[in-house]
Amino acid sequence: MPKKNFETIRLMANENPFGPSPKALEAIKKYSKNIHCYPGWIPQTLKEKLALKNKVSPTNIAVSAGSYELINLITRFLVNRDEEILTFDNTFMAYSYSAKRNGRKCVIAHMSGLECNMNDFIPLCGNKTKVIFIANPNNPTGTIVTEDSLKMFLKTISTNILVVVDEAYNEYVTDESYPDSVQLQKEFPNLIILRTFSKIYGLAGIRIGYGIANEELVEKLEKFRLLRSINSLAEKAAEAALDDIEYTRHSAKYNDRERTYLKKELTHLGFPIIQSQANFLYLPFDHDDQKNYVYKILADHGLRVCDLAIFGRKKSLRITVGKKDANQRIIDCLSQIIR
Repeated sequence: MPKKNFETIRLMANENPFGPSPKALEAIKKYSKNIHCYPGWIPQTLKEKLALKNKVSPTNIAVSAGSYELINLITRFLVNRDEEILTFDNTFMAYSYSAKRNGRKCVIAHMSGLECNMNDFIPLCGNKTKVIFIANPNNPTGTIVTEDSLKMFLKTISTNILVVVDEAYNEYVTDESYPDSVQLQKEFPNLIILRTFSKIYGLAGIRIGYGIANEELVEKLEKFRLLRSINSLAEKAAEAALDDIEYTRHSAKYNDRERTYLKKELTHLGFPIIQSQANFLYLPFDHDDQKNYVYKILADHGLRVCDLAIFGRKKSLRITVGKKDANQRIIDCLSQIIR
């Protein structure tokens, strides 16, 4: 019997299934006529818009070519070669990868479960500790560090240690215990917040992100940023995306509804799904062969999810929350598996 051809759906990179807002697309179209011109040295208008949105000064905003660029700048230029970086083992691989490519030592805190317990960092902090990276919500587990936990940690550690909180998925969070990190940053100047336009804003392909930090740190990061690393289309698309508040709200509400449905149905099928605060769900397995089987079944049905083995995480998958029809296809597909 011939194999049925299924439409391929990307559910492995946590992209917004609706794409960019119409306003962002219109901005790209409009400014594409000027791509023969160099972008400005500093995206001042975007910095001012971001400052207004976050109720900080433009001098507290560092714009970058995606949050990847800021992660690399922090690792390379704010950490000396004899200093160390701390992060969790089951988190975003860019932190340890950046440390490795820049010749910096990365100390790993083991997560006993799927929650990021900030207390696990305490015994690992020493005189050589310079930067601690955490993803909040955590990628790939979708769990969060609460306001109380983060604040207590910042009070406990040395002010010489920079704490970088990567909030790539913050717009998807519905848990009220999630930190108001911008307010915390005003109290703790060693806190750096990373944000991106790659997720809910749907601009992953043109690389634009930003950080919120004290003025001195922003000056350092902008000093070392590659000149004109932010292309003009990304800059203008980001400005327009910030104006489309209703589009962002729709994306967040849709994700919340479909995330709840997908978790409920997968739990009903027997998968040990925990509550996620991002736009993806984490699927742990007891054995790698179980994971491989589920991954193959989904792939055979055109559902491209993330096998976390590529990030060194065995026995687990990550599934992006997609549109309703895609999520239903996942349930229909997995309901046929005899577990």
